[in-house]
Amino acid sequence: MGTKGRSALLIGKALGSASRILRFGGGSTLPGRVARKIDPAFVRSMVDGLPLGCVLITGTNGKTTTTTLLASILEGAGITPVHNRTGANLMAGLASALIRDSDLAGTLTGRIGLFEVDEAALPDAVADTSPRLVLINNLFRDQLDRYGELDTLASRMKEAISTLERDATVALNADDPLVASVGRGLDQAVVYYGIDTDSCSSRLMQHAADSKHCSECGSPLSYEYHLFGHLGRYSCTKCGLARPEAQVAATELGVMGLEGTRCTISHPGGSISLFIPLPGLYNVYNVLAAFAVGTALEIDVEIIGHAVEKFTAAFGRVEKVRVGDRDLLMILAKNPAGMGEVLRTLAGERVWKNILLALNDNIADGRDVSWIWDVDLEMLSGQLREVVCSGIRAWDMALRVKYAELGQGSLVTEPDLERALDIGLEAVEPGDTLFVIPTYTAMLELRKILTERGLVTPFWEG
Repeated sequence: MGTKGRSALLIGKALGSASRILRFGGGSTLPGRVARKIDPAFVRSMVDGLPLGCVLITGTNGKTTTTTLLASILEGAGITPVHNRTGANLMAGLASALIRDSDLAGTLTGRIGLFEVDEAALPDAVADTSPRLVLINNLFRDQLDRYGELDTLASRMKEAISTLERDATVALNADDPLVASVGRGLDQAVVYYGIDTDSCSSRLMQHAADSKHCSECGSPLSYEYHLFGHLGRYSCTKCGLARPEAQVAATELGVMGLEGTRCTISHPGGSISLFIPLPGLYNVYNVLAAFAVGTALEIDVEIIGHAVEKFTAAFGRVEKVRVGDRDLLMILAKNPAGMGEVLRTLAGERVWKNILLALNDNIADGRDVSWIWDVDLEMLSGQLREVVCSGIRAWDMALRVKYAELGQGSLVTEPDLERALDIGLEAVEPGDTLFVIPTYTAMLELRKILTERGLVTPFWEG
């Protein structure tokens, strides 16, 4: 490490300490941003000290959950990762994680880099870390004002991945036609994963589906069955392109609502049955993604399975909080596909529900909130006791709820999140649960409120 790198590291450490002392974000971004200003090659020089190289996790939904699960798997195998566990997934976040997990001489405490990476930041992350493995979990419409069209994004990601060393590995979701297309023609080894059973499927494509045409010829895709969004078993009606076979696959599924899912996963060495303690098909995909990476890293399957069954989701992603004699369950949802799956999971619980919907339009959420009209809120019809709409765009959310004609239940609009939280909790019967579905920055704001009340720890301490 040169003089600039050492200066960047020391200044970054000072900024990180100050941020944590002042409780200003935990030093998850600022130290890295400043370090990269001082030394643009900072990340590249730091990851050279990782004997097992780097793994990058990207995609629209599930990055934080998948990466956090992988961290548990690696730790179970005796491998300490350098991990951006706060979810800061731009290059400044990666640099901050390297600063935090190193000593004053720049020696890293971990042996492998494990980084979730924003989709748009993948080219820079690949260039700076030269990863041994890259995983793409899915590509859904998300922040169109920032990412642009999905086809363009996928093309940029493939271009970046094609620059990897020939001995690198790429793990891809076989059930997502756009993600699977990234693997065609690559020189690197490709591992596909997916769901090989239609037990939780639909014969109709959901309104929130984002990739309906063949990436090769542009013709409509035909689906044997859909799982959610545009994920499922597909083939092209013209050129014959079809879903690739998955080397890691869920072959049996037993969905148990909010409790989780029982499943059997096949892999190159056989199969394993386990319980996923997280609800929804989207979390089945997160587990399959982590399983694919774990087996590619040659980690024992029993270690992977044990980590899955003991796993607790990252902050804000299926986070349960006890508030007096009531429960609060917070489930992040930031795009049509994600919110649709959250609502489908809740709709499977045939009980009266109190829900707080918190919609923000900050940069990290995406300025365009028109996506809420593509969410099938109607599936909750007849199940709601009260809906509270909050956040910067509370009135937009309330209008969407009104047009959903959900039947019974009252509708309250309160833009102030703290007041909305109290209104929602007061309406819940003792022993019952308030379901909170926030967008990203609304989730952070709600957790800050809960932290100030002593109900949760700051996300950077989790």
